[in-house]
Amino acid sequence: MGKVVKRLFITLIVLIVIIVGAGWWFLSYIAPDKQLDMAHETIDIREKAASMVKRLKPELILTESDVNHLIKSHMNPNIAEGIRVDGADFKLEENRLLADLNITYQERIPAQIQAEYRLEWQEPNLVLIPETLAMKGINLPLRMLESLTIPLDLPTADLVTVQSVKFEANQIKVLFKLNFSLH
Repeated sequence: MGKVVKRLFITLIVLIVIIVGAGWWFLSYIAPDKQLDMAHETIDIREKAASMVKRLKPELILTESDVNHLIKSHMNPNIAEGIRVDGADFKLEENRLLADLNITYQERIPAQIQAEYRLEWQEPNLVLIPETLAMKGINLPLRMLESLTIPLDLPTADLVTVQSVKFEANQIKVLFKLNFSLH
């Protein structure tokens, strides 16, 4: 009887070590690879538009950096129940936006997730519609993400209207139409 209890005790200890080791490995696997933050600068779209007028070129260029700052400034860090975004980095690929997000689950477990959004122009806003969500190659349910609406606060007047918005590799180009009427 003593040998059975001793073997059972050793087996239990080995199982506990394996489970703890697997848990530690999983947590280190999903942990963020790089440090990201939510720091952002204020992007003055109206100032960029004034610059456009000075150049006499009816287009406004939003660089990848501008888009990063705009999204971070309008993003709610609590993207789902128990999930907080600690840092983000966004890359433009034409009408797609690739997002690396460092998150914390239940205030305890740090992880890195990747999301892909489709970009749409719904005047006067840039809208990000979630397409995919994954953690280290493991697909996650899209219901964790919501569409994001980023207001651009473009100057609108009788003289200028948005003609079109083009999504390019590292920038978004807003083309304006000048409305001149001679009386």
